Amino acid sequence: MLALLSLGAVAENLTIAASRFGIGTKTVLLPDPTQPNLIMQIRLQAGQTEIDPLWRHIPLRHTNRRVHFRGPKMTDAERSQLDAAARTYSACQLVWLDEPNRRRQALRLMRQAETERFHNRILHEELFSAIRFDAGWRSACSEGLPPGALGVEPPLRAFFALLRHWPVMRLANLLGAHHMLGWRACDLPCRLAPHLGLLAVKNTDNQAVFDAGRAFQRLWLGVISQGRVFAAHAGLGLFALEGHKRRVFRQACSTNLAESWKASLDGAIPLMLFRIGRAQPLSIVAGRWEVGNYLGNNK
Repeated sequence: MLALLSLGAVAENLTIAASRFGIGTKTVLLPDPTQPNLIMQIRLQAGQTEIDPLWRHIPLRHTNRRVHFRGPKMTDAERSQLDAAARTYSACQLVWLDEPNRRRQALRLMRQAETERFHNRILHEELFSAIRFDAGWRSACSEGLPPGALGVEPPLRAFFALLRHWPVMRLANLLGAHHMLGWRACDLPCRLAPHLGLLAVKNTDNQAVFDAGRAFQRLWLGVISQGRVFAAHAGLGLFALEGHKRRVFRQACSTNLAESWKASLDGAIPLMLFRIGRAQPLSIVAGRWEVGNYLGNNK
């Protein structure tokens, strides 16, 4: 699920960047059933003259994980800009959670999902395996997530690093650490944010999730163009998965989350919750590979 969302974001980035040079794109997901390893095909089309102004903001796109996002809130025109970004792909639905009752309900459900990520051994491993503790707290890295980009307060860093070991996490959970971390990771920052929203889809087939990734990228770049910062909370989509990945959750937790969101969203399926506001940029952000690392070897 998250891989398809990411792939959609990559495709949209390429489309936006190509427009800078007057080049259009035609993107097909899984274009040839006889070639299962061919995931995506992008054909370049010369002669497109409309330049997408979002291209300027691609290098600035980073997750800001600071706890406190401040205002001011968006104007109606700025919110309409983001609504239009999500409507670019018909399978997507952008839902704002700024009304107090809706936000409280969303935070309760998100807190349950985030708490489970620290309570469940498999989800715990997936979460911490992406963090490059070997890079230290003051360095970036080109692959994986540097700890310094997490926004963890200095007094808590040593304790947080210990929690990557499941025996330590399991012991801490006996004292309720998973509840505290679920609150700190999602509830608190989302409660403080000027704006909270989520991207949902009507179904979770490959094309719908891929298109949601494309819409999500446009939404994110639109936020950056307004001079604001953006943080996504990926735990929301975990329980929306079908098959064995969904069974990672405890049955009662999974059923409650799925049914509650379905009722709240008129049957739509939430994929990604996000918060928007203003904040100082982090000194450490996730790095990116050089362009040459993505190019095939033509020798």
